[in-house]
Amino acid sequence: IFMATSTEGFQLSSLFPGAVKTGSDRSLLLTQLVEKIEQAPKNGINTPRELDQAIVALCQSLERCNPTPRPVRNTSKMSGFWKMLYTNFEPVAPSSGKLGPFVGDVYQDVDFVNNRARNILRINIPPIAGELVATPSIVSDSIMAIAFESVGNKLAGLLPLGPKIQFEPNKEIRFWEHVYLDDTYRILYARRNDEKATRGFLYVMQRADEERFETGV
Repeated sequence: IFMATSTEGFQLSSLFPGAVKTGSDRSLLLTQLVEKIEQAPKNGINTPRELDQAIVALCQSLERCNPTPRPVRNTSKMSGFWKMLYTNFEPVAPSSGKLGPFVGDVYQDVDFVNNRARNILRINIPPIAGELVATPSIVSDSIMAIAFESVGNKLAGLLPLGPKIQFEPNKEIRFWEHVYLDDTYRILYARRNDEKATRGFLYVMQRADEERFETGV
């Protein structure tokens, strides 16, 4: 056990990283994160490893200064329409915005009032919309469970692309671990229910309530 005899040059953050993070620190980190994401391919698909590592590192720094304690239990802030800016999900799939050869935008619609969560894929050319409907539940202060209900895709909002799939209740479950939440951004890790030893894949989301739309699926 030792004690410092002088406080000259001493900073609390040297003992407790993130303990004295300010709003300006978070703003700078968010700016750096968005800049790095803009250097990546759309949605993060096939991002070079070094760039992905830099993005993950920035997210870890933001996690240490998360301004919202118990983010999942803050349902009013968690609810809303969110656009995905980046993911390192593998293999590339609709979860990362790719359906066959086509790449589009990915959204999450979190609605605790009606106990619904939707993952939405929207491709402009050709006009394809896909929607996965799930039931959210709170597992802990930072983890939300998502139980799949149905998934389907439509062309131009009219023509179904294959049959709509209905899932057995609580058969397919994913876990979203939220590490950062403010009024504009959510950062989470998504994993399967049988991958408890891993944290999962990174998702960076930006609030986009003004872009809300219905898929017709």
